[in-house]
Amino acid sequence: MPSIGELRRRALESLSRPSYSLASDKMLLLNDNSNLFGANPAAMEVAESFDFSRLWAYPSENSDILRQRLALEFDASPTEVIVGNGSDELLDIVCKSFINPGDVFCQPAPTFSMYKFYAQVNFASVNEKVSNDDFSLRTDDILKERAKLVALCQPNNPTANLLEPRDVRRILSESEGITILDEAYTDFCDSDMLADVMAAERGIDIRTFSKAYGIAGLRAGFAISREEIIDELRQVRTPFGLNSFTEAVAVAALDRKEWAREKVQEMKVERERLSKRLQSLGFQVYPSECNFLLCSSPMRSDELVGALRERRVSIRDCGAYPLLENHVRVTIGPRALMDRFLEILGPLMAEVSK
Repeated sequence: MPSIGELRRRALESLSRPSYSLASDKMLLLNDNSNLFGANPAAMEVAESFDFSRLWAYPSENSDILRQRLALEFDASPTEVIVGNGSDELLDIVCKSFINPGDVFCQPAPTFSMYKFYAQVNFASVNEKVSNDDFSLRTDDILKERAKLVALCQPNNPTANLLEPRDVRRILSESEGITILDEAYTDFCDSDMLADVMAAERGIDIRTFSKAYGIAGLRAGFAISREEIIDELRQVRTPFGLNSFTEAVAVAALDRKEWAREKVQEMKVERERLSKRLQSLGFQVYPSECNFLLCSSPMRSDELVGALRERRVSIRDCGAYPLLENHVRVTIGPRALMDRFLEILGPLMAEVSK
């Protein structure tokens, strides 16, 4: 009889198990870029009137109410919208829809690690193009790959910078295959490239409720694209993908955008303050258009992350990414949380400087 390992899909042999979080909820969690300013109050408001006695029934097959609300929000047709359990499910669906074994997948590096993961799971041939030293795209190098699928993050994670819009537009318009534009962090900056995605023939704009909207625990994301592309994605998406409570909360969160806007403004104030404090401790801090800071550490990044974990603080070690040796990523939270972080970090960095 063959072993489980022998039965395993070949695509899994070279994969590392993905993990967004390596910490418990008893730690100070500054590692996963969720909204540390709190849960969206829309969830409690919906819970007060939600008919939980109807949970015996299946939800809407395609989350029609949320799709209609998103179409209204983004001046699209409901037929141009698909929702999923966070943007992760949508990334997986795109790969399942368009990748045949051996098809070329291309992404810049460094960028969000899960693009590559889903491409590999679906037997793509993955080509990464290391970005310029300022984290701008090597656009010509990406286009020369003639990839079946390209993934871009705008603004980019983990570097926190905006990609040059002209470079993104070139890839959207000149790429022979599908281009994913992941705008998970667009609510934290002035960039919005949905119109460019919709103007292209083969672009897909993916977004999430897990960041600015503060409902990461409920898992809701969505994609907007031309109807013919959305139809292809629906071919492989399972029915009843989003539960009825999550759908109701997501709709309510869109109807009450003031809360998210207020938290984004609070985050920007704390981002500037934390950046200055980290620089005073010896970190090189990069400009950020997101709810996190990328920093070059004055000590080895793995040692810093390990030392902070011993002190019950979790930040992200980015040292394994191209261009990011000894870099770390810190999620921005409210002042009390950031002060607590600095109170722990300060003495640690003082020991390093001795």
